[in-house]
Amino acid sequence: MLLGRALALGMALSALGAAGGYAQVVGSDEPYTGPNGPYLRAEGGWSHLNDMKGQGASGLNFGSKEDDGFMAGGAAGWKFGQLRVELGLDFSGYDVDSIRVNGDGGLGTRLHTLSLTGATTSPSGRVHVLDGMVNALWDFRTGTPFVPYIGIGVGMASVSLDSFSVGGRPLSDSNDVVFAYQPMVGVRYHVTDAIAIGAEYRYFATVDPTFKDSTGVKFTGRIESHNVLANLSVFFGAPPAPPQPAVAPAPVPAAPMPINPSAGPAPAQAFVVYFDTGHATLTPAGRRVADDAVAAFQRDKAAHIALAGYTDTVGNPRSNEALSRRRAETVRDYLVAHGVPMSEMMVNWHGEANPQVPTGNGVPEAQNRRVVINIP
Repeated sequence: MLLGRALALGMALSALGAAGGYAQVVGSDEPYTGPNGPYLRAEGGWSHLNDMKGQGASGLNFGSKEDDGFMAGGAAGWKFGQLRVELGLDFSGYDVDSIRVNGDGGLGTRLHTLSLTGATTSPSGRVHVLDGMVNALWDFRTGTPFVPYIGIGVGMASVSLDSFSVGGRPLSDSNDVVFAYQPMVGVRYHVTDAIAIGAEYRYFATVDPTFKDSTGVKFTGRIESHNVLANLSVFFGAPPAPPQPAVAPAPVPAAPMPINPSAGPAPAQAFVVYFDTGHATLTPAGRRVADDAVAAFQRDKAAHIALAGYTDTVGNPRSNEALSRRRAETVRDYLVAHGVPMSEMMVNWHGEANPQVPTGNGVPEAQNRRVVINIP
C-alpha cells in the first residue's frame, strides 16, 4: 500500500508539472480560464474511507470498516492565469460498521479476556478527520465556460477515533496529527465570470496515525479516502474594461493641399471572422478569413488594423462581454503569429452590442458571433 500511495502522489506531481507545457500547446488560441485574483470555494459531498488496518504491540492486528460518510469544507485562494494557489480546510466523518482485533499480547490479549478477539458484535464510534491543506491547481483552456483542472495538496490532518467500543466496552478514544496529501481532478463551469459550479474527485491519504487503546497501549491505523465533491466558487477579480481608443490630434499641413474632386477617400476593407456558439477558438473558415486580412495588410502596406469582438444574445451580458474580448484577442494573436505587428493593432470588444442581425434576448445568431477586422 505504501508503494501505491507513493505512485499516486508521484503521478499527481508529474501531471501538474507537465500541465504548463501541455497547456501552452493545446490552449494557445484561448487564454481565458476565469478572472484572476482572489476567490472563495465551498465544497461538500460523498466520501468513502478505505478499511482501517493497523498494528500494535505484541503482534496486534487491528481493523475496522466504516460506513460511507461525507466531506465538507472550502478554500480561499488566488488565481494567476492558469495557476491557482489556495488554502483549504475540510472535515470528514464516518460511522463505524465493524471492528476486528486479532493477535497475542497487547490489546489483543486484553480483548481476548473479554471474549472480543476476532469478529466482534455491537461496534460503535466514529472516525473524524479535520485537515488543513495547501493546494496548487492548474486550469486547462478549452475556449468554453468549462474549465478542467488537476491539482495536488499537502498539509496536516487531525485524525480521531471517537468513542470506539465493542459490545459496550471502550476500545479507543484518541487522535493524532499527521502529514496528509491529496491529488485531485475536476471541472468547473462558469455561470458568470464571478460564479462557477463544479465537480471534483479527490484522493485523500495520510501517513499512518498512532492511536491508544483504553489502557494506553499504542497501535497504528491507516487513512485513505475517495471523495466526490460538488463545489461553488466565487471569483472577486473582474475582466478589465475594454481599452478606449486613443484620439490622435489631426495633422496640420504645412501648406494647402491640392484637392482632386474626382478622388474620394481610400475604401476601408472589412473582414469578418465568425465563431461557434460559446467558443472563442478559430474555425477553419475563420482562419481563412484571418489569412485574407493578413494578405491585405501586407499588400496594401496598411498603417494599422482595428479589431472588434461581438457575441449574440445567448447568455448574460457580463459573460458575453468577456467572451467577445476572448474572441478579439484570439484573432489578434493569430494575426501577430502571421506577421502583423501588435503595435499596429487596436483591439476592442463590445459583447452583445451592435448586432449584425438584431434579435431578442437569448436568441442564437451565427452572424452576431463575430470579430470584425477593419483595415483603413
